Amino acid sequence: MRRQHTTRSGTSCFRPFILSGMLTASLLFTPHSLIASETSPALEASFPAPSVSGQDKDSPNRLTRLFTDMRQYFGIRYRFGGTTPAGFDCSGFVRFMFGKVFDMQLPRSSREMSNIGTRVDRNELKPGDLVFFHNKGKRINHVGIFVGNGMFVHSSLSKGITRSHLDDFYYDRHFSTGVRVLDISDQQVQQEIDRIVNENAERSSAS
Repeated sequence: MRRQHTTRSGTSCFRPFILSGMLTASLLFTPHSLIASETSPALEASFPAPSVSGQDKDSPNRLTRLFTDMRQYFGIRYRFGGTTPAGFDCSGFVRFMFGKVFDMQLPRSSREMSNIGTRVDRNELKPGDLVFFHNKGKRINHVGIFVGNGMFVHSSLSKGITRSHLDDFYYDRHFSTGVRVLDISDQQVQQEIDRIVNENAERSSAS
């Protein structure tokens, strides 16, 4: 069954955004690039919404792994219809990462991905949320993974896997919506923040 599609509003807890900054700081790679369209509508098919309610208690750790694993794919070229490290289109990359880290089978196209999970406002985005963009006709044609501090990772035509900022002119004008498919509570995220802080403190003491 497809998950209920709702929109979140209001002011969220700011603590999880500490994790955003910590994770984003490790993504010091190439700057933004031009957006690219993904696979053609002919390749689109109907997929059931992914099951995320049964995710285990290690989900925050998996979130950290998501950002760690993404680094190894930076610079991989854009490939129309690509779904492997030989080359990715935008939805192919998102689907690959969520399948690898969370064992989730997301739909194949960005348009279909935008119809699952829970819609969230731009100011409510958390690390791991999906961000979507539309073309001039208001049709969703691009997706990336939000990593915090206004940045997201995606597959672009000119740079391949790279990072960009939501405030960049193009993405700011063409932002469509955010979608949350991970069911990780603020308390779990805070526990992961504490774990990372403690590990960093131990490394500093040992050096």
